[in-house]
Amino acid sequence: MSTPLARIVAGPADAPTLVLLHGITGSAVSQADAIDHWVERGYRVIAADARGHGLSPRWTQTELNRAGDVLVDDVIGLLEELRSAASFSSGPGLNRPATAGAESAAFAGNQATPGGEGSGRRPVLIGHSMGAATAMVAAVRRPELVGGVVLLDPARYGTRTQQELRDRGAARKRARAAELADLPGAVARSLADPEVPDTEAIVGVWAGQRVDPALLDTGVVAPPVRWEQAMAELTVPTLLVTGDRPGSARVGPAGLDILARIGNPHVETALVAGAGHDVRRTRPAGFWAAVDPWLERHLR
Repeated sequence: MSTPLARIVAGPADAPTLVLLHGITGSAVSQADAIDHWVERGYRVIAADARGHGLSPRWTQTELNRAGDVLVDDVIGLLEELRSAASFSSGPGLNRPATAGAESAAFAGNQATPGGEGSGRRPVLIGHSMGAATAMVAAVRRPELVGGVVLLDPARYGTRTQQELRDRGAARKRARAAELADLPGAVARSLADPEVPDTEAIVGVWAGQRVDPALLDTGVVAPPVRWEQAMAELTVPTLLVTGDRPGSARVGPAGLDILARIGNPHVETALVAGAGHDVRRTRPAGFWAAVDPWLERHLR
């Protein structure tokens, strides 16, 4: 069984639940603006630190040998934990324990079919980049654990060679070292970046320093499942959101054309004009306009 992930839990205990999964070098706290936004809209938000990020456990060499699958196992473990808390708190003659109340409401009505009545009482996974690729595969493997998934420009396994991925990991390590050498400068640049919310600027620098360099050495940013295959196999309500900023968006218009040819009826897509890889940060108004109505339809 996977080691529990560190997490932030916020919002009403009995509200529809969103589980947030960040991208490589991110953390739960680097999604602070999103957490605040959805809590204000009445959702329960559970933002998890991926393994080797934030306050979650570091990687062992054995785990690194299958890093992409471990990322998925960790998320499935979190979802099973939520379901177990719900089962315990709703059992005959049992009162909801105070320690479980924060998460047990996520699985009220968890016997419903995906997309059917009551499915909104199971959590919706919302992932960006690495987190989106992880959410996608977790939903394919264990659809009964989720009410839906929102995929924010997911990392696309199979579109880069292993050497290219390792080179990108090495570049991230160099950037991390450069930040460490001048933390005040890194914080100042983050605060001055117009596309980084004020609530995420300083904690984003912290998150970059908390990433386990052993994971960066592998270059792994997604489970080892071709993204077209996973998108074709999804059976839960899915929203994929991407941008069209050249050199930044991973899916982009070309990827949306591929998804149109696949024709999975469970998948909806949204293209946010001008957005880069981090759609939420680069075009927040377009992001919220695409995602919030979808959540309303599937969780209210």
